[in-house]
Amino acid sequence: MSPKTGKPNRQVQRTKSWIFEAIMLLMDEKPYSKITVSDITEKAGIARQTFYRNYNDKDDVVFEYMMNTFNAEMMNIETTKRKDEQNTIVFIFDHKYMVKNQKILKKILSVADIKNRIFHDMQEYPMSLIKHYRGKLSAEEYLIGRYKLCYQITGFLSLFFDWFINGMPMPVEKFISMINAMNIPRAVQYKNIPNIEVRLKKE
Repeated sequence: MSPKTGKPNRQVQRTKSWIFEAIMLLMDEKPYSKITVSDITEKAGIARQTFYRNYNDKDDVVFEYMMNTFNAEMMNIETTKRKDEQNTIVFIFDHKYMVKNQKILKKILSVADIKNRIFHDMQEYPMSLIKHYRGKLSAEEYLIGRYKLCYQITGFLSLFFDWFINGMPMPVEKFISMINAMNIPRAVQYKNIPNIEVRLKKE
């Protein structure tokens, strides 16, 4: 189930922060699978009905944090056109946020269900990105572009999770360079299909 939506006011934001912090503290005490809503509400100092006004279950809490992090902190997505007229979809990657918050992020990414849910929802990115090209792509090009984006986004996430969880053994600049080198090159017969590139967030 998805987190309950709606623009939160300050009190709701505070409550959500307490709930998330409670889960992070509880994960130091017991496995994530053993944490109950009662544990969370007791640790956060809130009533059960307050929890359920904001979330359906504990997975929603952690998933909301991760998706907000991807969307607002770690990664931005933009489209650009270079001088050579190649359409490119660019992932702007903020590794400094990851380093600063690696304890929390590693905790979350150790939960298989959450990691799998992130993979699933990240599939929506290719659908939203490729639609901007639909008017100038043939039906076949549209499908190839969609599958290419899906393949590369999930491939990037797999490598990213492995690299990050294992202590970022490769320097981030080299990691990004490797990711870009692994991108599927544009096929000559499909000139309109956008390329993928990962860049580091500028200061």
